[in-house]
Amino acid sequence: MINILKSLNYGARRDPVNWITIGSLLVLPFLGMYVMGAVGGDTLQQVTPSFYFATQLMAIIFVITCFGMIILACNLVAGDAGDKTMNYEIMAGHSRTKIFAARMMAGFLWGAVLVCLLTILPLGYLNLAYGWGLETDPEEVLLRCLLVFFPTLRFCAFSMMTASIMRSAGKGIAVSYVAYLALAMGTSMLQELFQVTITYQTSMTNAAFLLVSTNSRNVVMDGRTVALYDTAVTPEMIYNTIGFSVLFTVIYLIVAYINFKKRE
Repeated sequence: MINILKSLNYGARRDPVNWITIGSLLVLPFLGMYVMGAVGGDTLQQVTPSFYFATQLMAIIFVITCFGMIILACNLVAGDAGDKTMNYEIMAGHSRTKIFAARMMAGFLWGAVLVCLLTILPLGYLNLAYGWGLETDPEEVLLRCLLVFFPTLRFCAFSMMTASIMRSAGKGIAVSYVAYLALAMGTSMLQELFQVTITYQTSMTNAAFLLVSTNSRNVVMDGRTVALYDTAVTPEMIYNTIGFSVLFTVIYLIVAYINFKKRE
């Protein structure tokens, strides 16, 4: 399995699509901060990590970054489906279980893990440049960012399941993208028309719940008014986020594995 994983990583490193995707994800926070400055009248020097989170810019960037995760995860799982690489791996004596496990591991590493690192990265370099800021508590925000890994893992598993069943990275990307948009529209309609709030039931609403805080109060600090946001993490948030994410991740992997085992 290690050799298969090394082979997948080697192929991923040589794929220009993956590097274009990663490069785009690295640029996104800077583009978002520039647009925010151009629209809101703020300068880049004022964008502390606290401000970056409080203005929901981090959540917006994360939503767009998930499209990149779809591309990376599907490419790792089914990017070589058309050239019969898996058939060669089976002929070489590797079991289907090891082939499947290696692809899922590579997809998680290039998809969920990498996307989470790129999501947290702006907090690091903004903190080094300008300090944390006043609007939020750094430990609570970082805990929320760590919890976001679980719904990200869940959505990554869904994308990989789709690519594996479709036996095509392109079809997997397309179906995952359509499912993502349909889910976003459906949850929005339920909330606006029927006042039904969906939080932990879907990966994206769960992630949005963690990366967005609407409760704030104005206080005077150092002679100026500052909006302090409530970013406290409750046990309910932790248990439900981890529980729902792990449950659905396991279901997606089981479905993908059953389909993979039955494949000719």
